[in-house]
Amino acid sequence: MPHQEIPTGELRAFFERFQSLRAASDVEGLAAMYPGNVMIAGANGAQVVSSADLQRAIPKRKQLLESIGCQDTALVGFEETALTDRYALVRAQFRWHFKPANGQPATVTLPSAFVVDRGGDSPHIVLYLNEQDVVSVLRERGVLAPVS
Repeated sequence: MPHQEIPTGELRAFFERFQSLRAASDVEGLAAMYPGNVMIAGANGAQVVSSADLQRAIPKRKQLLESIGCQDTALVGFEETALTDRYALVRAQFRWHFKPANGQPATVTLPSAFVVDRGGDSPHIVLYLNEQDVVSVLRERGVLAPVS
């Protein structure tokens, strides 16, 4: 597959689209932003996730977020660094607004890192790293109940 340079503005637009698709839980649109398999990493380690597994997880993620009062999420930080001519590291921050049924409203900003393949016709996320343990942060902020 020949390499095509993706201008910086286009990669930011790619992540704005990523955020919009996540907010809408657009299973097919989100799956198209990844190759057939993607590495997902976080506090509990890393694993390769297939497109089929990712497509099954997206509606579950939406259901979980709605159940804890997530109102919306916004891309509030974006920094791109070229790793090679083909790959870029993107550090993004997403701000989540929660209004739990039995709690105080909360705003949580979570950083994520992505390695994006800029080769081919369009970029694809090949690595998605949650930089913090999302569940722990949500518990600390009172969005999730503490572990008893």
